[in-house]
Amino acid sequence: MESRKTMLLLSSISISILSLVYILMFSPYRITSATFEAIKAINPLFLIAALSLHIFAWLIWSLRQKVLSDFVGARDDLSYTQSVKIVLASLFAACITPSQFGGEPVRIYLLKRNGLTVGDSTAVVVGERSLDFIVGMVGAAISFIFFRTVIPKHSLFFTTFGILLLLGVILIAYGLAKPDKLKHVINWLFSKLKVHKMERVRNWLYQELENFHEAHKRIQREGKRTLIIAFILTITFWFVEFTIPSFLLLGLGLEPFWIYSVAAQFIILIIAALPLSPGSSGISEISIAYLYHTLVGTPLLGLFTLLLRLSTYYASLIVGAIASMKVMTELHF
Repeated sequence: MESRKTMLLLSSISISILSLVYILMFSPYRITSATFEAIKAINPLFLIAALSLHIFAWLIWSLRQKVLSDFVGARDDLSYTQSVKIVLASLFAACITPSQFGGEPVRIYLLKRNGLTVGDSTAVVVGERSLDFIVGMVGAAISFIFFRTVIPKHSLFFTTFGILLLLGVILIAYGLAKPDKLKHVINWLFSKLKVHKMERVRNWLYQELENFHEAHKRIQREGKRTLIIAFILTITFWFVEFTIPSFLLLGLGLEPFWIYSVAAQFIILIIAALPLSPGSSGISEISIAYLYHTLVGTPLLGLFTLLLRLSTYYASLIVGAIASMKVMTELHF
């Protein structure tokens, strides 16, 4: 397990560094003399603000975890301080596992070690990810359609993908309202595929749909207030995270592009969720450079990409590693 972690860590950092080196040294957005002039003019207060926002987002995430833990019946088992430790410890796993959502097993395990049952721990983490999924899907669907004007030559791709995501959101909403009818839709789709091995996948979808529907009914009966608070915290969390690039742009003396920048972050969120590389290294750097190349001047794009990854990914990696070691020590591993 330790050797696997080391391999994933080295792979994640190596891919990220190689991607940044390519962008900074060999791409059309490489460093020039204008870049060095821009470095001299950087306003450090905005860079500190960007890093502070990332830290603030962790605190919001910890509060959401605490709220959901209280709802499942763990009010006396999990303190806010413990919740912060669990979130920070899970960052390391998220930074070295494929996709950016790799910290869930760590949070489930640590929640269990802090007094919750396995079922309650899983419910908390699944609840968090369900809220992230809903906000991410809706935000990304709008952002893809919105971004077609930013990069006109690929407008067809952005429009098509945005419409597909919107259809996905509608399908999910329909499934929550009428799960039985959605089962008929799933049945029809799998009958068209005519692949016998897909039957297991269909049954899994049925089960997950049923579980999701039961959880939704329970929240409607017992936890509307909790759901509203958790949903507000989820929106706040992603809003805080997605304003970080704008503060970095201000630090570089550029326009913040608040709306376009938030839209770009929603798109990157969807791309980074794909399990293609450890911690989405390489994919994230290239996506940032591509989506911002029409917003940020060429001499500064590589520098902006570097600063954004330092203030988000590398900050999470370092803090997550420190928190993981501290938690492991406290648990007497």
